[in-house]
Amino acid sequence: MSLIDTASGSITLRLVEASVGFSATELNLAVSDLLRILPERREVYRGVLNGSALVVAKRFLQHPKQGRDWRREWEGLLRLNELGLPAPAPLCVAAEGNGSAVWVIMDCIDGARSLQDAFADGEDETCLEMAQELAKLVDATHRAGARQTDQHIDNWAWDGARLHLLDAASFEYTKHALSERLRLQDLAAICVTLAPPAERLFRAAISNEYLVDDEVLRGRLLYQLDGAIVALQAERTRRYFKKSRRTCSEFVEMKANTHRMLHLRKADPEIVQALVADPEALMAEGERVKSGNTCTVQRVMRGERSYILKRYNQQPLIDRVRKLFTDSRALKSWSSAWVLEMAFIPTARALAVYEDTRQCLPGLRYLLMEQIDGQLLPEYIEACGTDASRIETVADGFVQLWESLGRLRAAHGDLKATNLIVGTDGRLYLYDLDAFRFGLKSAAFERGRQKDLRRFMKNWSNRPELLSVFEAKLREVTQ
Repeated sequence: MSLIDTASGSITLRLVEASVGFSATELNLAVSDLLRILPERREVYRGVLNGSALVVAKRFLQHPKQGRDWRREWEGLLRLNELGLPAPAPLCVAAEGNGSAVWVIMDCIDGARSLQDAFADGEDETCLEMAQELAKLVDATHRAGARQTDQHIDNWAWDGARLHLLDAASFEYTKHALSERLRLQDLAAICVTLAPPAERLFRAAISNEYLVDDEVLRGRLLYQLDGAIVALQAERTRRYFKKSRRTCSEFVEMKANTHRMLHLRKADPEIVQALVADPEALMAEGERVKSGNTCTVQRVMRGERSYILKRYNQQPLIDRVRKLFTDSRALKSWSSAWVLEMAFIPTARALAVYEDTRQCLPGLRYLLMEQIDGQLLPEYIEACGTDASRIETVADGFVQLWESLGRLRAAHGDLKATNLIVGTDGRLYLYDLDAFRFGLKSAAFERGRQKDLRRFMKNWSNRPELLSVFEAKLREVTQ
């Protein structure tokens, strides 16, 4: 079933169910924007119903679970509104003329944007207000016996004054207020979806705005929260690592007799097509960044966009045989980049990975990434001169990155300064993920962690004043 053409005019739909007060019997929906897609299951559009009402419309496609999916969404919206929780008002359920797709149509929240975008762009005072409102709404939701089973920051919307709950199908309910166990799981799930600055604000807000009438229970939850976050993050990253290997709402898998390829669904189709058509021709377009025995790196321009294309060169026969049944470094780096992005660790965004499968043994591999605009960390620090404030800002960025790697139970494997870039946006980016590992057992994690720290600190062995800055910042978060 094809996507709705947003320029083709209105769609006539047949009413199936309606909320109390919804009186229209003839339905014409003009869709304007595609907001989200889950291939072969669901599409989400913004549009106008009957020429006047601004709506969000979820289109549930023919699928063995179609009936279950649309009914969960519709009944979830009705239940949230019955509980008095802020969520889009349900309007109606409608079907296409041939009965192939069912639509759940709801009010569009005026001026709403995802909480993630709101936190990213908000001023300090606004971010503090949003964190406090989030803690209050989580408290109200838990008291009502409701929680989101697929907690995600994009499932919260901020309209400038109020938060709203989205994705009604993912809620589950209990007869009474949530148990301590479910409260802890949900608080941890929210924390791992927030970027570190927003998470710190939210956790502070919990102390003041959550369970204000039960300080004992709140204290127990806060005491257990760190452990719950680490456990949940491990589970979440394993699932996302697997998700990056298949077609889903974010990624597309392509297979042919000659190759296997994965690419970001939102990547520029032109550069993706160039890679799949002839990766060596795309390499030849570029400017050499690095030549090595194991890999060759080219900078490729397309229009005004700059990309990095990394080719993993063919290794000696014995190495190829040994690695026959393991993931290639290109594929590991592709998935690792998306795990880092999910964990709010800045890195070069991976756009596509291409594996030549024409030979029985592993052939050439290619990884396409966005280029990070900025300076290598040693060059940036050298340019700072005696500007202590800029150096401290970089040290703060490293500490945040270090904490996030710890939550992932991860080791980079080669944490030298030249594998870190200070971007033009001021953030510290981690790259070269060939040896990156996450979800490590305690002993392996501690060994990898110590190796990473020694390698990073070795960069400043001849600059004791810099070494002391990084050490002091790390002590602040470990005490």
